[in-house]
Amino acid sequence: MRHICFLFVFLIVSASFAQDFFETAEAGDAASLPYELNGFMRGAFFAGIGIDSDELVQKSGYGELGVKMRVRKEKWGDGYAELRFRRGYEFDQSLSEFHLREAYINTYLGHLDVRMGQQIVVWGRADGFNPTNNITPQDMTTRSSVEDDRRLGNFLFRGSYNFRPFSLELIWVPQYRPSVLPTMLFPFPESVTLGVADNPSADLKNSSIAAKLDLALSSVDGSISYFSGFMPLPGVFLHPDSCHISGGFRATVVNKPYQMHVFGGDFSTTIGDFGLRGEVAYRQPIDDFEDPLNTHVPRPDLQYVFGIDKTIGDFSIIVQYIGRTVFEFAEFDSTGLPTDQLYLTNRMITGQLDPTSHAAFMRPALALMHETLDLELLAYYNVTTEEALLRPLVAYDITDAMTVKLGGDFYSGPENTLFGNIDKALSSVFIELGVSF
Repeated sequence: MRHICFLFVFLIVSASFAQDFFETAEAGDAASLPYELNGFMRGAFFAGIGIDSDELVQKSGYGELGVKMRVRKEKWGDGYAELRFRRGYEFDQSLSEFHLREAYINTYLGHLDVRMGQQIVVWGRADGFNPTNNITPQDMTTRSSVEDDRRLGNFLFRGSYNFRPFSLELIWVPQYRPSVLPTMLFPFPESVTLGVADNPSADLKNSSIAAKLDLALSSVDGSISYFSGFMPLPGVFLHPDSCHISGGFRATVVNKPYQMHVFGGDFSTTIGDFGLRGEVAYRQPIDDFEDPLNTHVPRPDLQYVFGIDKTIGDFSIIVQYIGRTVFEFAEFDSTGLPTDQLYLTNRMITGQLDPTSHAAFMRPALALMHETLDLELLAYYNVTTEEALLRPLVAYDITDAMTVKLGGDFYSGPENTLFGNIDKALSSVFIELGVSF
């Protein structure tokens, strides 16, 4: 019923203003409409240690074209689209991709803005790790010098009503799209095979909703938010119909999403020359996490991030503390069955290997040579699980439109941790040459 109510609100708003919108658009000469067209071209090469050997191998190499277009229709709204074309090699296989990353229409109706189409939505004011950011999925296997390239678009309705200093945002996601996990890198027994993802059907009862109330003042920004529906990050599920005991244990595992309520909040402010930011989210599963078959459903938890940032001339730095508390935590009790690994895999995906965990995040950056040379380092270390990530990046502007980048992604962690399982596959150094237009 809650999903139908959200749909009803959006349809009423759209119907009320559709006639004026299209009459205005038809009155103008389409050929004279202002537009913006820009984009980029780049070539990138990634190399690292092979998964099954200690030899240096090519991890990925590709050429990519990105085209962005924005068309405006007077005061009523505009449209935006971004196309990506990529050709090369990835995971020792030929890669050829064409996808519409975003394509949506904005309508501006006084204090109300409505957006409909393929969109990427980013919530949260923390840097790098955002526990309130649960609207659109990400691809953990994407290799790129730009962190934002890991974000994936999804079709949704987004409305925002502005009544300064507040704004209320409502989102309805009719169709689920999952994040991409490196499931093929997880250490399942040889008797376990990977199957097709078990995603929810297109029934409206399977859609997701979200709401956020923002406050913007001169001295502080903040928001409170709510999400209800299928989480973009799926778990790994043992398909019960695929288990066979005779002749030895055999089974199929699939990526399967779970539903949650997420209550969150964030803020950012300044004290003297220091910036302060924070974000917190409480997650309560809707599905029964106590059911032995639902090992893919995480337990309730509280995630929190607090950080400071400082800029001194051309040098800037962000330092953050990242924590998680798991409620109703259950210690792992080994059964000796192959399903033990399934339990551990889901716990490491959701970050619930321990009842509490503590991590540190740092991002120093330095601009040199009249801001034509940029040096940056992203560093993450989980004190509890001993997982670590280093992402150095050097970018030099050859001209205003051409840039060369050198960098790398280096994962590490003990056995039965997420970074420990993906380290050899996804760790790499890279060189990228790009031009914008």
